[in-house]
Amino acid sequence: MRVRRFTSRFVLGLILGSSLALTPVADAQDTTTPIRDGIPTPEQYISTVGGDSHLVAPGEFKLDGRQQYCGQRPTVIDNKLDDYGAAYPGFLIMNPKLLDRVSTPVKQWIYAHECGHQFRGPDEETADCFAVQRGRRQGWLKPEGLEEICTFISPAKGDSMHFSGSYRCEYMRKCYEDPNIR
Repeated sequence: MRVRRFTSRFVLGLILGSSLALTPVADAQDTTTPIRDGIPTPEQYISTVGGDSHLVAPGEFKLDGRQQYCGQRPTVIDNKLDDYGAAYPGFLIMNPKLLDRVSTPVKQWIYAHECGHQFRGPDEETADCFAVQRGRRQGWLKPEGLEEICTFISPAKGDSMHFSGSYRCEYMRKCYEDPNIR
């Protein structure tokens, strides 16, 4: 099980942005806009990945019947994404085929985690904390759901840039209990 990092998505964005700049653009509405700082627009991302990927307006994406919100940021549906979710500045990417394999609290945590990157930046701990605190405040994350998330993330190994899943889990438990928004 892989739990991808925002930082690697940002690097991928730079690569994708470079390839988009060199590739003829399809006739999607915003695909001719120059790529800003190597970061594609949602339309440019969709044009590049192709397939059945498509854009969902802000607040219209649903997980197990519940609408998901990340401010005014849209969600790209990409069944070819090599992870459950990802984030570029300005939009989220979700892979429903992979999300179908996990429980509702884990799905909602993944979405909220990627949304956390939109509001709090690339730091994984900060996005994790944002997600569990949001879940607690909105009422969709209970202690049992947090344990499901910990079971999901625990196999992730740490490296020089990222903490292990077990460390992230302990940090999320502290954030969940903390009444102060981080």
